[in-house]
Amino acid sequence: MPQFFIERPIFAWVVALGITLLGLISLPTMPVSQYPEVAPPSVTISATYPGASADDVASSVASVIENELNGAKGLLYYESVSDSYGQTQITATFEPGTDPDLAQVDVQNRVANVQATLPAAVVQQGLKIEQANTGFLLVVAMSSEDGSRDQTELADYIKRNVQNTISRVPGVGKFQLFAAGRAMRIWVDPEKLVSYKISMAEVNAAVANQNVLISGGSWGRRLIRAVNVSRRL
Repeated sequence: MPQFFIERPIFAWVVALGITLLGLISLPTMPVSQYPEVAPPSVTISATYPGASADDVASSVASVIENELNGAKGLLYYESVSDSYGQTQITATFEPGTDPDLAQVDVQNRVANVQATLPAAVVQQGLKIEQANTGFLLVVAMSSEDGSRDQTELADYIKRNVQNTISRVPGVGKFQLFAAGRAMRIWVDPEKLVSYKISMAEVNAAVANQNVLISGGSWGRRLIRAVNVSRRL
């Protein structure tokens, strides 16, 4: 048989092209949906504990949530990563075939059960629960060609104009920005706090009182209506 095709190369090329063409035509109709999902679904829980060390975050936040995740339906394993910036990320991996939506709802309910036992700073920062894998699909770097924008300006631009657009792309589970946008940081001198007998709670309360958004309300609208009525009369 091999000698037959070696002596007739044109016929061999025609047969090969015919097989390739039949494969391309039948490819869209192949029952790919009958095969099970290989990648197990996972749910990620992100929390921030400002000012805490990695040990404090692991003991007071991560361990509390991990203990509550035990016994979740279809849960295979979970893993957590805590850093010295007060951030922790817990990834719960479920059995293949588990509905990701139901898994996320189960995780949200279990986190809500222990939310009252978490530190107040963690609850104030908020906990994020997402259907996302910890592996990166794509990493993109943005820079300023003429050097007119620094890292803070670029991060603020990405957060305002790029993040929401990419997050709406089908298949994107999480958008992580390795930078911080525009914000205000207040550095406090501990020695002056002691000399003035002021605690950090009082400093935070004073900053919060000065950082209040006040809406205009509807009083101005009522005045305009009153003026319009008086003109008509």
